[in-house]
Amino acid sequence: MFRIGGNRLDKKSFLKLIDERKEVLYKTAYIYVKNQQDAVDIVDETIYKAYSSINKIREEKYFNTYITRILINSSIDFIRKNKKIVYVEEIAAEDRTKELKEEKMDLFTAIDKLPAMEKTIIILKYFQDLKIKEISEVLNQSESNVKNYLHKALTNLRCDLKEEYCNE
Repeated sequence: MFRIGGNRLDKKSFLKLIDERKEVLYKTAYIYVKNQQDAVDIVDETIYKAYSSINKIREEKYFNTYITRILINSSIDFIRKNKKIVYVEEIAAEDRTKELKEEKMDLFTAIDKLPAMEKTIIILKYFQDLKIKEISEVLNQSESNVKNYLHKALTNLRCDLKEEYCNE
């Protein structure tokens, strides 16, 4: 049994919280590593780390922030440890046109080119649908810093994807 803000979080409750988040966790890990098996491994490691140190959470409402922070750190550690060059795989979907696939690849490639903080904020904002306040909590940054990084990231993406938006 674990204590979270006076409430007990047992194994069953933990698994329920993980089950609610597992798809988002996987998608986030995949955006970082662009490999299905590596993303699964990162999610597994994240769940293990969260489970073994769950007593660090003060309130259950912070669980999402807690698990997201572990996932981001695990993804970045994985990339550093394996020193892999991450290539964007073509996303195979029968109902997608070749042009749409190329646009997605261009987007993922552009996201991969962003500095680490900007990339993380884009992933959290647009792939996990977190609000600015939630992102600031996950990253231990002020909301104004998150907004500034987000603005810079979007400017860089526009510049990379459409040359006419560049001010250079």
